[in-house]
Amino acid sequence: MAVVNFLILRSLTKFYSLPALRLGYAIAHPERLQRWQAWRDPWCVNSLAAAAGIAVLEDIDFQQQTWTWLERAKSQLFTGLSEISGLNLLPNAANYLLVQTEVAGSVLQKELLKKDRILIRDCLSFPELGDRYFRVAVRLEHENQKLINALSKLT
Repeated sequence: MAVVNFLILRSLTKFYSLPALRLGYAIAHPERLQRWQAWRDPWCVNSLAAAAGIAVLEDIDFQQQTWTWLERAKSQLFTGLSEISGLNLLPNAANYLLVQTEVAGSVLQKELLKKDRILIRDCLSFPELGDRYFRVAVRLEHENQKLINALSKLT
């Protein structure tokens, strides 16, 4: 039987707000994972990260509440940003939105920070995307609306 060249990598850092722990998991064919074990660091997860990972994965109520909230908030943000001229939203399954823009993302970033104290992530560190893209996290409804209003004035 051939080993399937398919690997799923998932991060727990965004969903559970654990950015400093750099915690995630991989799903793949067992033979692929065994080969991976042979070349990875033997101590890739520290004990604090492992304990946090176990705790968050057992918190089913938090997961359900977050998925319910996230679906509504993301839909609201997607719809609001889609209505702004000059923005093109790319569909995705993440808890952030990738936006293509006619105005340089770095310019929007500076203006939003200066005028509204809102920070968006430009995509200059992604060579494939460049300066015509930015990324925004899905936030609470009033925060999403503040971003929508601010971007409406800039584009």
